[in-house]
Amino acid sequence: MVLTESLINGLIQGSIFAVFAASFTIIFGVMDIPNMGHAALFAGGAYVFYQLVSLSGFPWYVGLLGAVLVISILGAVVETVLISPLYERAESEYIFGVLLVTIGLASILERGFAQIWGHSPKYIEVGGLQEGNIMLGGTVVTHLELVVVGFAVANFLFLYWLINYTDTGLSLQAIVQNRELAVMRGINVERVFLIAFTLGAGLIAAAGVLNAAMFTLEPVLGFSLLIKSFIIVIIGGIGRVMGAMVAGYALGIYEAFAVLYLSSYYIFASEFAVLIAFFLLKGVLLGEGESSLRDGVKKRLRSVTNTSSK
Repeated sequence: MVLTESLINGLIQGSIFAVFAASFTIIFGVMDIPNMGHAALFAGGAYVFYQLVSLSGFPWYVGLLGAVLVISILGAVVETVLISPLYERAESEYIFGVLLVTIGLASILERGFAQIWGHSPKYIEVGGLQEGNIMLGGTVVTHLELVVVGFAVANFLFLYWLINYTDTGLSLQAIVQNRELAVMRGINVERVFLIAFTLGAGLIAAAGVLNAAMFTLEPVLGFSLLIKSFIIVIIGGIGRVMGAMVAGYALGIYEAFAVLYLSSYYIFASEFAVLIAFFLLKGVLLGEGESSLRDGVKKRLRSVTNTSSK
């Protein structure tokens, strides 16, 4: 009973982790720089929904569509006005500039949310989905939690199709793998940057609405998820959406079981311990010129097998 409940809770929480990390890694992988304002966009989507639905009386689906649209447009404006002028700068200036811009964006947005809607936690309703529930494996699961998992699955199906079967997705992959070669092949890198930033912003807005509906809404919503996303993205692979999905669900399930035995402080510390162990393992298994941990493991296994056969 407890194991089933923990597994279900892990899948629900992992859905939020995975979607957050996937939208984060799309931008990180293409632009080579983490978007430190990602958590603020996450909260921004929820606040737009709160304004449209809870305060203005629009239906929940209008609020959700409005949240995605507004934050997508905001993401496109930020990339076009604030970030794109940095592309032609030297690498160090580009890295420092993007970090400053996105950290500044996060600070401005969080303060703006607090000024407009206040610091106190807000509760939002999504079409009464929080109230209905079903029994699943002896565990009560709300309709909202089912929607969260369904949204995550639909999100990854869409991203898998986009990345593998569209010109835009193939361009994204090409830039993640080798930006210089992508430019030589005639790919419009700045256009792909804009698409990646806008897509990431839209996905995170929808995830922010669902997360706020499950818990509460406040200006710093998503900051802890941003920290966890670094762990997920590094382990799953920067720019690898499916890697973010697997690592996100793994982290969600781990936390659901760990909370039975550890305090939140030790859970957080243990996650960083896993990250450190990952780096150490990667350093041991990867040889010079190798970038994939999977390829490194295969190469070492072949080496051991060949040695044993002799």
